Amino acid sequence: MLKRYQILSVVAVVLLMASVIYAAPATKVAAGNALSSEANTVTVPIEVGNLDGLIAMDIPLKYSDGVTLKKVDFENTRVSYFDFKIADINNDQNTVIIGLINQLSAARVEPLGSGSGVVANLIFEVNNPSVNQITIEATETAKPRHAMIFVYQDLNGTSPSGQIVENPKFETVSLSLSGVNNAGLPDRFELLQNYPNPFNPVTNVSFMVPVATNYTLTIFNVLGQTVDQFSGFAEPGKVEISWNAASKSSGVYFYKLDTDNFTETKKMILLK
Repeated sequence: MLKRYQILSVVAVVLLMASVIYAAPATKVAAGNALSSEANTVTVPIEVGNLDGLIAMDIPLKYSDGVTLKKVDFENTRVSYFDFKIADINNDQNTVIIGLINQLSAARVEPLGSGSGVVANLIFEVNNPSVNQITIEATETAKPRHAMIFVYQDLNGTSPSGQIVENPKFETVSLSLSGVNNAGLPDRFELLQNYPNPFNPVTNVSFMVPVATNYTLTIFNVLGQTVDQFSGFAEPGKVEISWNAASKSSGVYFYKLDTDNFTETKKMILLK
């Protein structure tokens, strides 16, 4: 009797250890460190930890202001072979819905095995050089309904539907953009000297814009009369405007930049 008890105890311990090993990968969705890929662009990897047999994922996320989500890239990730990969980006509401299903075609596509790693890369454009971090959090939508969900195959055959649904954890994270968000972006408004100067008859006027803004560039003569004007909307960066003065007389002219919160005037000389 004692020997039988000992055997049962050993079996129970082995089963318990197997259960712990099987559940080792943390079931979660997480955002990795922000990486700079090119000027004004930051890539944030979305990582998933899952058990064996993952066949579908619904990952709705919300991100903070100051950035624009340009693309969600699935290449070279754990799910690059999945049949169905979508990203519904809404920059007006700062949300993205990532949907993943392993198999839609008739051909057999394996579910995602137990493990952890990147399933998507969020590629952001930094619109404001004063932004020093991106906050990413889980979100939910009502119409259509989206929430953080993993769908598994029922490997043990215990579910009538053949699938097990799980709600993975996602902890809100603020990712530092220190050293990656100012690449190529000016840190202040600046009206540059036109070039060439003196000129005949074409010159270029440039100005630096640290934040998105409306602008008006006015060219006027020594009497204060407006001789030309350019208006528009500028994203952060360098704006260049070409002025052709072929119909104007030689002399001194001035050009004035007006934005939402900046004004500056400089002088230029037309010599014919």
